Amino acid sequence: MTLRLRTAVSVLTPSLPVPASRPAASDGVDDAVVTVGGTPDRGPDGQPAPAGHTRLVDLLVDQVPETGTGPDLVMLAYARPEDSGFKTVASYLNLRTGGDAHSFALCGQDLGAPFSAMRVAGAYERTGQSKRSLLAILDCAPADEVTGADGPSNDSGVLLTFDTGAGPGTVDTVVSVGSGELAARLAELVPDGGRLLVVLGPDGDPGAVPAQGADLHRAPREGRGTGVWSALVRHWSEWEGAYPVVVLCDTETASGTSHLLVLRAAAE
Repeated sequence: MTLRLRTAVSVLTPSLPVPASRPAASDGVDDAVVTVGGTPDRGPDGQPAPAGHTRLVDLLVDQVPETGTGPDLVMLAYARPEDSGFKTVASYLNLRTGGDAHSFALCGQDLGAPFSAMRVAGAYERTGQSKRSLLAILDCAPADEVTGADGPSNDSGVLLTFDTGAGPGTVDTVVSVGSGELAARLAELVPDGGRLLVVLGPDGDPGAVPAQGADLHRAPREGRGTGVWSALVRHWSEWEGAYPVVVLCDTETASGTSHLLVLRAAAE
């Protein structure tokens, strides 16, 4: 895989309440009609649908510098299960970034969704189908969590662009491992020269980080599934010159599966 991280932006913003539902059409088809990029007011189960995905797309895309050439592959990963609206938001993201790309959304894969998206991007690159890919990771709080016991919730998002040029930020490996394999896999990544940086998600096991030759950065619990990616956005300018290898590691509490993205940063 020769993808290289080019740009990275993030957003953290208070959640918005779900808008009041529109009156249903008399023929009953109104629920199936959604503006491109919009989210239905109600999900299939009749409950209020999540709000704010299009807003996150706009906030993210507005931060990306214009290059004159848009992506040829647009991927949208949902950080928590979504029942509706995900196809149209992916199309809207494509439209906002040039409109010439193949686009799709990944949903229902828990924390693994963005890692799966990176595997797809790598496959597209290896087969010559993509040279400029874009990944957006979105998390909107469910309607019943917008204002909870702990106060107002936040929506979060990350947008990453990749190309195939030379330089730091090359995507080396994307892999998922069980809890019993994580420590050994991380130990294999310690470089001969310099140190390994492990960016660990809020539910990851710090005991799996090698005691020698590695440093730990604990990602904040800002939103579901966006923590390690947000940390990458905020600190990449520091890390790319300080660490030969940077690993993003997010762990699912239910299964114990850890998802790893390995970036080659500074020259080893």
